[in-house]
Amino acid sequence: MTAAAVKPTLAILVAISALQPIALNLLAPATPALARHFASNYATIQLTLTLFLVAVALTQLVIGPLSDRFGRRPCVNAGVVLFVLGSVLGALAPTTHILLIARVLEGAGGGAVFALSRAIIRDTADRDNAASQIATVTMVMVVAPMIAPWLGGQIETALGWRAIFWFMMLFGIVVLVFTVARLPETAPNRGRQSSLFGIFRVFPELVRNRDFMLNVAAGSAASSAFFVFIAATPYIVVETMGYGSDVYGTYFILNALGYMIGNFTMSRLAVRVGTQRMVRRGLTISFIGTGIALALSFSPWWSPLTLFLPLAVNAMGNGLTIPGATAEALSARPELAGSAAGLLGATQLGFSAALTVLISWLVTLWPQSMNLLVWLLTAAGLAAVSCVRARSNPAS
Repeated sequence: MTAAAVKPTLAILVAISALQPIALNLLAPATPALARHFASNYATIQLTLTLFLVAVALTQLVIGPLSDRFGRRPCVNAGVVLFVLGSVLGALAPTTHILLIARVLEGAGGGAVFALSRAIIRDTADRDNAASQIATVTMVMVVAPMIAPWLGGQIETALGWRAIFWFMMLFGIVVLVFTVARLPETAPNRGRQSSLFGIFRVFPELVRNRDFMLNVAAGSAASSAFFVFIAATPYIVVETMGYGSDVYGTYFILNALGYMIGNFTMSRLAVRVGTQRMVRRGLTISFIGTGIALALSFSPWWSPLTLFLPLAVNAMGNGLTIPGATAEALSARPELAGSAAGLLGATQLGFSAALTVLISWLVTLWPQSMNLLVWLLTAAGLAAVSCVRARSNPAS
C-alpha cells in the first residue's frame, strides 16, 4: 500500500509536534510548588520529568514500528487520546504516585505523536528537505514551549498547579479534533510486515548502521543537554538564587528564542549548505555557549540573566543540530522512517531521562554541576559528528 499523495499541512505538523514540549515545559516552573504540596523532596518530584521522558522513550520504540505496519494516522490519534487521559488524571491526582502515573500517560501520548511527526515529514521529503522541514516545523511550534514555562508559572501562581493539567487536557482535545479531521495517511508500506514480532526486526539492522548511530549520538547529546537544563534550572533559580517560578518562566524565553533562531537558520540553509555541515556548526556554537555558561557559574555575577543568556547561545546551536541529526538518522532507511524515528527518539530521551535523575541529585549539592554536565555533553556530540565527517571523507 502506498502513501497518500496528500501531504499534511504545516498546521497539522505543528499541532502534533507541540504536545510533548508543552507538557514538558508547562509543568516545570511548578516543581517547587509540587514538592511543597506533597511534602516531598525535590529529587522525588523531579520524577515528573524523568518518568515523563522514560515513557516518551519507551513509547517511541513501539509506536515507530507500529506506524510502519498500521499507518501514521491511527497511531497519532491514539497517542493524543492517551495524552488527554493523562492530563485529566494529573489534574485530579491526590498523591504523588497518581501524579507520576499521569505524567507517564502524558509522556506516552506526547512521545508517540512527536516521533510520528518526524516520520511523517520523512515520508514526503528527501534528506536535506526533511531537515529543512523539521527545522521549519520546530521553529513555528517552538513558540509553544517558549511561552509554556512563563504560562505555567503564571497559572501556578494564580490558580495552582492543578490548573496546568486542565489546560493541557483542553489543548489535547483541540489537537485530537484537528488530527481526526485533517491528518492524511503518509506511511509508504503499511501492512508489509506479517506479524507484530516482525515489525521490530529492523532495530538490529539500524543499530549496525554506524552513520545512523553516530547521528543518534550527536542528536542525543544535544537533546540531553537541553533536558539537563530543564531539570536543574527551576531549582537553581527558585531555591539557589531565591527568585519565583514566574522569573524562571520569563527568562526561559531567551532559551526558546535562541532555539528558534537556530531552526530558522537550518530551514534556510540546510539544502544549500548540506545537513552534515550545519550539524557540525550547531554543535560548535553549543560548545562555545556552554563553555561561557560554565565559566560564568563560578563568577560573582551569576544571576538568572547570566545563567540563561549563554545557554540561549547553546539553544541556537541545538536548533541547527537536532533537526539536522534527526534527518541524517532517518535517511539511513527512508522506507522504515517510523522505526528509525522510534529508535532515535527512544535513545535520545532514555539517555536524557537517566541524566535528569543524576542532575536532580547533583544540583542540590552543587548548583554549578548543571553547567559542567551540559558542556561535557556538547563536547561529546561534537566528537560524534567529527566521526561522521571522517567516515564521509576518509582522506581528511
